[in-house]
Amino acid sequence: MPNLSLPPPAAAAPLDEGQALGVWRLKKPLPDGEQAHAGQWYSAHHGLATEQQAAVLVLDRSDQGAGVMLRYADQAGDLAQLQHPNIAVPSDSGVTPDAHPYLIVDGEHGEPLLPQLHKLGLRKRIELLVQLCEALRSAHQQGWLLAELDPAMIWLGPEGGVRLMGLGIARIPDPTDPFDRGLSLGASPAFVAPERRAGEPPSLASEVYGLGAFARGLICGWEDTPKGLAPRRGSAADPWPQMLEEQQIQLDALLRATMAESPELRTRGAESLADELRAWLGQGPQRSTAEMAAPAAEARPRPAWWKRWLWLGAAAGLALLALAARVTEPQTATAAPPSQRNG
Repeated sequence: MPNLSLPPPAAAAPLDEGQALGVWRLKKPLPDGEQAHAGQWYSAHHGLATEQQAAVLVLDRSDQGAGVMLRYADQAGDLAQLQHPNIAVPSDSGVTPDAHPYLIVDGEHGEPLLPQLHKLGLRKRIELLVQLCEALRSAHQQGWLLAELDPAMIWLGPEGGVRLMGLGIARIPDPTDPFDRGLSLGASPAFVAPERRAGEPPSLASEVYGLGAFARGLICGWEDTPKGLAPRRGSAADPWPQMLEEQQIQLDALLRATMAESPELRTRGAESLADELRAWLGQGPQRSTAEMAAPAAEARPRPAWWKRWLWLGAAAGLALLALAARVTEPQTATAAPPSQRNG
């Protein structure tokens, strides 16, 4: 058997604008705000049809990079059938002249989300989370799940919506097959569920854990750790002190439920998480939209408890007066259906 000499592991070296990778030409490197993923993103255009755009991930020459390529090679045909406007999957692959593997994601997808977070208020961030969960709801119906979440794979699309660059997508494993453990993309440790670290296969519960860690980062902020990027612990009110207390309590409880140590105690799937986030968005008063436009530089004092009770008492009094007036009116009109009354 011949003695094969493989190139040594190496980080993906910066590539020049105009560098040819197959039929594609690189345009610029894209900052992703996260240091634990497998390579460097670039924007690119087709060499013959410059209006045709793509995103290119040049991978590190490493076991992790090789694992990404193996996953793509194994599932490329099936991945091409995954259909959702907020999910983009690789369409081609290759190797650079210096032996770094790369993946092509055809189309216009915007840019990585994390470097753009400073422009987004809390409400917009949560709306993006809802979109991500809804995209995964559709993926589940097609037999896929997000096996491992890497923040660098979550982008802000050109139209302002979320775009999941689906390198961490995998077929939902067969729970009856002891050898079906899924393929590892090597996600940041902070986004890997405890049971996955113990060797269990990916599941809808482990997906929720990763989504919860990502949600906590979007809402509470990020910190660099020796093991990579991780969400900050603490309350959602820390970076958003103008949030109403009731909203803060509900949001903190929601985040805790997604990252429970035991899978049985977590939120029941991305579907339920989307519903809970959407309910949270709908329960706040209109004025909170402007108040939560951006993180506050410093904490603002909350209203004194007696002021809140004063306002509640006044509201209750007005409600009783309105009710008394309605009782004395002749009942000539038919009650409108709930949807019209709320509209």
